[in-house]
Amino acid sequence: MKALARLVAVSILIAPSMGAAETPFQFSAAGGREDVWGRPRGLVPRVFFGEWLPSLFSRTLLLANGVTDGSKLEWIFTGDEGGFTVTITPGRVKLAQRYYDSFGLSSAKPPTARFPEKTWDETETEYAGAAVSVRVTMDHQMGLLLAVNGKAPVRQRCLLEVRRHQLNWIPPEGEKSGGIRGTMIAPDLQPLTVSVNGSRRHQQIFGFGGILSVPAYHALGDEGKRRWWDLIREYNLLIHREYPNGNRLKPDLSNFDDLRFATPHYYGDNFPNGEISDFEYSRRIQSMGGKVIFEFWELPPWARHPYTAQNGKTYQGAPLMDEYVRAMVGYCRTALSKAGRPPDVVGIQNEVVQAAGLWELMILRLRAGLDAAGFRQVKIHMPDNGTLRGGIENLKAVRQSEPAWRTIDFAASHFYDFQGYYEKPDDYDELISQWRRLAGGKPFLSTELAVNRAPWQSGSFRIAFAQAQLYHKNLAMMDASALMYCWTLIDVEQPVFGATRALAAADRARGNVPRASSYQLRVFGAFSRRLREGMARVDAESPDSGVLVTAWEGKPGRTMVLINCSTVPRQVSVNWPGSAFTTMEVASAYEENAVRKFSGGALRIEPGELLTLTNVPLLTARAQ
Repeated sequence: MKALARLVAVSILIAPSMGAAETPFQFSAAGGREDVWGRPRGLVPRVFFGEWLPSLFSRTLLLANGVTDGSKLEWIFTGDEGGFTVTITPGRVKLAQRYYDSFGLSSAKPPTARFPEKTWDETETEYAGAAVSVRVTMDHQMGLLLAVNGKAPVRQRCLLEVRRHQLNWIPPEGEKSGGIRGTMIAPDLQPLTVSVNGSRRHQQIFGFGGILSVPAYHALGDEGKRRWWDLIREYNLLIHREYPNGNRLKPDLSNFDDLRFATPHYYGDNFPNGEISDFEYSRRIQSMGGKVIFEFWELPPWARHPYTAQNGKTYQGAPLMDEYVRAMVGYCRTALSKAGRPPDVVGIQNEVVQAAGLWELMILRLRAGLDAAGFRQVKIHMPDNGTLRGGIENLKAVRQSEPAWRTIDFAASHFYDFQGYYEKPDDYDELISQWRRLAGGKPFLSTELAVNRAPWQSGSFRIAFAQAQLYHKNLAMMDASALMYCWTLIDVEQPVFGATRALAAADRARGNVPRASSYQLRVFGAFSRRLREGMARVDAESPDSGVLVTAWEGKPGRTMVLINCSTVPRQVSVNWPGSAFTTMEVASAYEENAVRKFSGGALRIEPGELLTLTNVPLLTARAQ
């Protein structure tokens, strides 16, 4: 243990605070070798940089004397799940990602190594001359980039969250003198001013929320349910989007809320997260000022039939119009009876494509049926699709009928295809432009947001940050009035499904109480917590595309949300006369909507960080 303590004392090199410009380092073979626990014997002491890395970053090694024959320099980055290592040898450099967070990654059964580890990706490339400059970048496009001597970088896709880094030098065998020295460079803090024009107003907030897994909610105990309602208030998740009983609904409509008839979603080996209603839950949400949105996915068997359109295409799940309207109006009547109020909005149908003529009939007949039953106040949103590209096609179909388009209160779509743009997020803007041209200013609800594609099944903050860019695009470019995640609460055995599909899951190790299932909740909360119903978006401008900004004002106060998508820390000044912010919240890989007092002046935002400035209080009795 004395040898280990001596090693730590000579090898730790404390860097200044995050964003510092230069940190020198030096290795000397003359200092001898030390034993290192958990690694092969005989390594020269390491250099540990004292900073905590932001989620996005660029760091550069400037080497004064290069790497000599027979030696190698390892630049090691580590995080919760794994890390990556840059190995520099004369003429060659290797970038290798590895995971080490599971016993199952062990190479032998039983394991023979001290800890499990498995290489995930590996790239090796050549360089000319001495390695005088080595740069590593983690960008907002899921990229891990490595450049040597200013050469075009090698790129790997990387989902890992790394937090710390260190250097390990292995000298030539038998070397008793010499060494290697250099400097680690981090970007300097750069100033930025964002401006707000409060006279130019856009959409008003309708709300935030998602779908409750009713079976998951009922599995919570009393304490779990109490904490769930605390979370609902604090994160302002006051839109309850019903995933109702459809396929198992009886013709007499008697089992909308019978848990025994919940249509299951298994998600791998998880327990069912079923499609069913809970009218008491709806009553409580609406009593808090929230909203209920009802929409069938698959129609009940007795309300659908095969239909062949004029173009010869057959739609197997086409509605029997009278039965479709009866079921929709029947839900509203049941909600009025059991919850005290009908839903605030009903959707035409979720993620099922019908012929344009059927959409027209569903819209017009539903409106007539609701009005005749006394539900004139219940609004209607258009049929939503799983993707924005599909939503555009739905929009085109509905707009073929001017009466149907006039009848629709809200445009709506899901955004699962944005996952195909994580590595080039701004390419998605062309689809957004198409939508805007077709929607023509119709109020818009973003009805389902989540991560469900195979390449992105990770609880990494990088995945949540990619979704944050989508939230910004929804609000700033599509004038979305509401953002709804897929599930708000889910019943999970395999954690990746909770991390990507839901904002929260039950923590069975702590009494089956709800907890954030990944970083998704804090990123969603950067918007939802301080944007209340009725607040309007106003023009906000950032002179740098790497820093995204939206601004909002209304009766509850003012809120600004900043997102730093660059690899440079920023010192931000806000030009918004009369903004009177009192509070700052930080959402990052390190902070979960951390609340701080704000007394004015410029503020620092790290790369990969979301910062919310506000004077809007939280919907909770806890600290504001």
